Amino acid sequence: MTRPTPDDLAARYDDVVRKAERIDLDPGRFDRGLERGDDGGWGVGALVADDDDRLLLVREGDTWLLPGGRLEPGESPEAGAVREVREETGVDVELVGLGAVAEQTFRRAGGDATYAFNFATFLAEPTSTDLADDPGRPGEGIDEVAWRETVPEATFDRDLVVRLVREFM
Repeated sequence: MTRPTPDDLAARYDDVVRKAERIDLDPGRFDRGLERGDDGGWGVGALVADDDDRLLLVREGDTWLLPGGRLEPGESPEAGAVREVREETGVDVELVGLGAVAEQTFRRAGGDATYAFNFATFLAEPTSTDLADDPGRPGEGIDEVAWRETVPEATFDRDLVVRLVREFM
């Protein structure tokens, strides 16, 4: 399966928030991204809300995030989002839409080298709310999984998460 372009993926859904940003990375982080194969790659995740309007989040260190990760070769963005939520939280979900597509261009700080990485945030409903006792895969760095009634201040890309919660929950 070929990976869709951000425009192709967004065109399959209604009311998708689009975001484009340029981010400077220190040379070491930039090089690690290239080594991982991030150039032209996709990340996928989901905003998962239950019937009590709680949001499913994972915490890595001091930062809360929507569950998600890298798309695997041959995997559709939709299948990847479902897999990532299950791997990181233990929660099975049904996708109900696409909330956002972010197009990120990473630039090596102090230089001209760049690479592009895209991230799709799907909207999902849980089929159960039971959380994994041991979240994530070994070495993934997930310290906690929780159902939250509000978006914590220390949430990655908090403005986007709040916007999605406001528009879709």
